[in-house]
Amino acid sequence: MIKSILTAIDGSPASLAGLREAVKWAELLGADLRVIFVEDEERFVYYPAISSFEGGMAVPITLPEEDLAKENAKVRAETDAVRKELDAALKGRKVKASFTSPRGNINELLISEARQADLVVMGRRGKNDPPGSTKPGPTTETLIQDALRPVLVVPASGRTSGPVLFAYDGSKGVNRVLPVGTFLAEQAKLQAAVITVDDDARKCDALHHMAKRYLAPHGIEPKLIRKRGKAMAHIVEASDQEQAGLIVMGAFGQSPIRQLFFGSTTLEVLEKANCPVLLMA
Repeated sequence: MIKSILTAIDGSPASLAGLREAVKWAELLGADLRVIFVEDEERFVYYPAISSFEGGMAVPITLPEEDLAKENAKVRAETDAVRKELDAALKGRKVKASFTSPRGNINELLISEARQADLVVMGRRGKNDPPGSTKPGPTTETLIQDALRPVLVVPASGRTSGPVLFAYDGSKGVNRVLPVGTFLAEQAKLQAAVITVDDDARKCDALHHMAKRYLAPHGIEPKLIRKRGKAMAHIVEASDQEQAGLIVMGAFGQSPIRQLFFGSTTLEVLEKANCPVLLMA
């Protein structure tokens, strides 16, 4: 099911944690690992004063020669640094890996690369994201929404081993990612738990029945957790209580309105979870 894994690194702690997680899964699954460091094209241009706008939009201009040379030197140093991090992560591992450092629009390049892979692994936040926040960075959010692939979001620190916690609400997103999460649990021989959060106990029972029936042919007998109230708090709490090494959930909830943007539960779990989160739009 998973023969190729893409991970993007920029030298940030979360991206390097993501790299290590990607290497782990690539080795376990015998998958090819593709590592990419994007040279952001915005670093090599500047935008002129308003008087130079065309049609109300600024036209980017290449940096002056001296500034351009300095920026190119910085990028080469960063590329060498992340390549060394890759070599260190691969040391002693049996993984077929490739490394590329294209220049262009970060989101466009990563989405294109992601659609040529089976699984995407991303750090929760990049080095250029605003400091002082633990929310997922905009590039990570963009990939979750547009890559059309399962995305494993990895925090800078936390648990990376332990049972799988399936946060099952019956939504399209969780049903899309359920096969991938099950495959990872099966291949790694991990125990599993299924949490449902709803004030209607009968609905929780029905959701548990659906999840159990799916997992059974894979040899997985999950622990069942029923909760009432706010889903985010219960999912994060359950992941800590179970010492989960992975949370599997959909990027959106059941409400059609939430199909237009991330649900608040998704964002809060991504922000507060102490382990990687596997999700799909």
